[in-house]
Amino acid sequence: MQNSPPERHNIYPWLTPFDAHLRLQIEALIRKTAASPAKMVSTNEDLFEQHSYTLNWAIHRRFNTEPFADVTIRLGDVELPAHGIILASQSEYFKTALESPMKEGIERKFEFNEGSMHAHWRMVEYIYTGQYDHDAAAPLGLIADDEDLLKDVRVYQLADYFQVENLKYYAFQQFKTRIKRLWVAESFVDCIRYVYGIPNNVSYDMRTEIAKIALKHLADLWDKKIFRTLIREGGDFVIDILKLIVSSN
Repeated sequence: MQNSPPERHNIYPWLTPFDAHLRLQIEALIRKTAASPAKMVSTNEDLFEQHSYTLNWAIHRRFNTEPFADVTIRLGDVELPAHGIILASQSEYFKTALESPMKEGIERKFEFNEGSMHAHWRMVEYIYTGQYDHDAAAPLGLIADDEDLLKDVRVYQLADYFQVENLKYYAFQQFKTRIKRLWVAESFVDCIRYVYGIPNNVSYDMRTEIAKIALKHLADLWDKKIFRTLIREGGDFVIDILKLIVSSN
């Protein structure tokens, strides 16, 4: 991802509302970074666009690189170098932790040993690049990745926990797109159980999307014994489907 520049548009909507000191620190980081590809500019608007593009590209290139890194994120046995100013600019969790007198703030080191390491990797990747890859991260080696239908769900959970609001929206849009074709997977019922096991205040949008897809393909899903078993168990999933049926009449 570091060998080609991102599309030429502002993939970092969080740049505009930066605190002044955050933006100054990021611009200082960029001055230390190798120049990005650039075109000649002639107007103030072009200058602003070029500045934003340069800023985005410089941050994009810093993902998983050692130069100027001042934070270490440890995912199991794998260390991911990071930059405190970039983490703090998007995540209230990281901002608060790095400013605190607690261990993480002093040592500037975060260790995660529970949950999905690939979801953590994707979250940090998004913070730097504005997107994440669904393929397993090669640096994580033999650490098992999530099932296809759970990849975006687990990133969404982390986005909620680490307070990366734009990532929540991005992960949900990815989930909506992928579930439209992955509902045929054998793991669809496992995905339903997992999402409905997440508190409703976090998973409401995903629950709604799952119920819509299940209702749309209800006849095909009913042919699967595991799905019929799920329906017979009752619970919020069945209630959500019934609500959709009633509201459509």
